[in-house]
Amino acid sequence: MIPLLRRSRPFLEPVVALLLLLWWAIAETGRHPLPGDLRSAVPWWAALVGVTVAIALCRRLPFVAMSIAAAVLVGQLLFPAGAFTDSATLVYAGLLIVVGTAAYRVGAPYRILPALFALFVGVSVAGLLARARADYWWPGSALTPDSDTVDAAVVWSNRITLFAVWIALSLAAWGAGVAVALWRDNRRGSAALARTAAELAAAETEVTIASERERIAQDVHDIMAHSLSVILAQAEGARSLAEERPEAMSRSLATIASSARTSLTEVRMLIETLVAEPDGRSAPAIDDLDPLVERMRDAGLTVAVERYGSPDGLTTTQELAVYRIVQEALTNALKHGGSGASARVVLDARGGGMMISVASSGGEPVRTAARDAGGGRGLHGMRERARLAGGWAEAGPDDEDGVGSYLVTAFIPAAQSVLA
Repeated sequence: MIPLLRRSRPFLEPVVALLLLLWWAIAETGRHPLPGDLRSAVPWWAALVGVTVAIALCRRLPFVAMSIAAAVLVGQLLFPAGAFTDSATLVYAGLLIVVGTAAYRVGAPYRILPALFALFVGVSVAGLLARARADYWWPGSALTPDSDTVDAAVVWSNRITLFAVWIALSLAAWGAGVAVALWRDNRRGSAALARTAAELAAAETEVTIASERERIAQDVHDIMAHSLSVILAQAEGARSLAEERPEAMSRSLATIASSARTSLTEVRMLIETLVAEPDGRSAPAIDDLDPLVERMRDAGLTVAVERYGSPDGLTTTQELAVYRIVQEALTNALKHGGSGASARVVLDARGGGMMISVASSGGEPVRTAARDAGGGRGLHGMRERARLAGGWAEAGPDDEDGVGSYLVTAFIPAAQSVLA
């Protein structure tokens, strides 16, 4: 039903104009017959047709409709034969339709024009009606009872009342059109805001999904890259020691099993965070760095750890960031440094946060990694984790030519420092 009404809405004014024309024509045919005095009949019928055409066009062509209506009024003021009198004065009410619809259709920059048109209609119609009624216009007809004297007070009272009523009616029609137009604009603005809010919500959802995918990919990389690097180093060592030192091979196989078991546990924890709210205690923290260092030592990496201060001001997310940064730095040292690589880890929590320094050395592979310091998901992940935790991270060669030494530094501020 609503779509049908919307499609038929542009035809409302033309249909109303046609019905009014037929009604007025039938009602006034006996008063202004065409076969009679054409000199008096044609101007009247022309004015009637002009008013109905203005009503028909006031929605689609408001400026044209106002021009036609204004021309009709000017013509009636100049040629009294075309003015509407007696019962035909109701035709002037049709001009109020033109005023209101024009005020509704004309945009804000030109809304003053329908207001001026409304004033012109009110003054012109009042003048035409006053001229048609002698007791409103000509003082000679306003006689006091039983006297030939003019009651000037009655004349001016009639004039003022007539002009005030029609000006008020015209301005009321204009005000109604403007009010409806403002309501329409407000409704359209609300709809546009709703559409914009929906688009922003959809975009935010897409960003959230993309961010979550990036986080999952980074977590999987951190877990699997570390574990597989340890497993690979131990497997290579076990293969070379299988015949010469069976007991060493047994330790390597035990380390491989432990690394695989730890990796499986962390992957399970990651999956649990995707299907349920994390409890905040299952994620690796700074206290889990000791087992991490032991696994790296078992894999053949010489690791020295120095700790200063207590990391009490770090949140769970920040402790996870510290753990992942150290894990990635040690994994890269083992992967690129070979079996003779060594690393020195310094954790300093005395300066309003956690300062992390991981210096590694090994040989040619480390130098190659140093030249590629800007690339790779691991190094990018370290920087991103530090940034999300409110800090920063950098990685690069530890000397001018980049031979044999590589340094990872990061700083994670305490939670109160981030909030401040």
